[in-house]
Amino acid sequence: MAESKKQVKVIKNQWSFYQYDPLPSEKELQEYYAKKYYQEGCGSYEIAYSEEEITYFKLKASLIYRETVKLSNDAGGKTLLDVGCGEGWIMDKFFQSGISVNGLDFSRFALDKIHPHLLPFFEQGNIYDALREKAKQQITFDIIVCANVLEHVLDPAGLLAIIRNLMDPHSLLVLIVPNDFSTLHQHLLKTKKISKEFWLCYPDHLSYFNKDSMQKFLKDSEFSVRTVVADNPIDFNLLNDNSNYVEDRSKGKNTHLFRVRMDNFLASIDEGKLLSIYEILGSMGIGRDLNYFCHRLG
Repeated sequence: MAESKKQVKVIKNQWSFYQYDPLPSEKELQEYYAKKYYQEGCGSYEIAYSEEEITYFKLKASLIYRETVKLSNDAGGKTLLDVGCGEGWIMDKFFQSGISVNGLDFSRFALDKIHPHLLPFFEQGNIYDALREKAKQQITFDIIVCANVLEHVLDPAGLLAIIRNLMDPHSLLVLIVPNDFSTLHQHLLKTKKISKEFWLCYPDHLSYFNKDSMQKFLKDSEFSVRTVVADNPIDFNLLNDNSNYVEDRSKGKNTHLFRVRMDNFLASIDEGKLLSIYEILGSMGIGRDLNYFCHRLG
């Protein structure tokens, strides 16, 4: 599993999730992200989105909001902290629903481009410093969202410990991470539908979680998992040679659009039932991302 010129490798740690060894230094990571994300339109942060993609991103945020309301009984009058808010899709859904929001990220570029009306509720800078300052002031939030952040940081356990300090016993943490080294991934490798562990991406992603390892990690970090909700299981397309975007990268864009159109269509029939489908898939550990809805223990 060697990656990059540094001769790094992926190892399983004490919580059974995979992590690169050695990890890059904080300085190396800061320099890397300063050059790459947002401005270059990398990964999920495209320069421009189609209308159907925008509908899809809003739908994903809406499903998270629906599950949060279900677990909180009532989300009215609550406060939200979005750690690593990025383009602000989730933050905006809660804002539009009347919830007091606060977003953190190291760059304002994406939020300024997609949801500039949220900038008054945004703090730019080092996420760790901002979280520690809030904890020092004994500020707590009813809902904390940490979406696609944990896989990027050098110390996932340290980040969760800081976040835990911003939660009351009733607070809800929505933790979203890619579902890597999953049961489906192992099946795809075993049946030779894929020839490599395509999800490995150094130094973009430093840690790799699946449902089992994440639940163990959260328990040891003193969180209880209320439920696990999946998003679209796009990796099912790898079972089909005609849509295998790992072995033929030219198929990637059309497979992504299939995911977008599938979710938008199902939601147009019944968004609540679509959420039920993803609750079932989440319980099975199936989905490209998994959303963990958690309370702190103690």
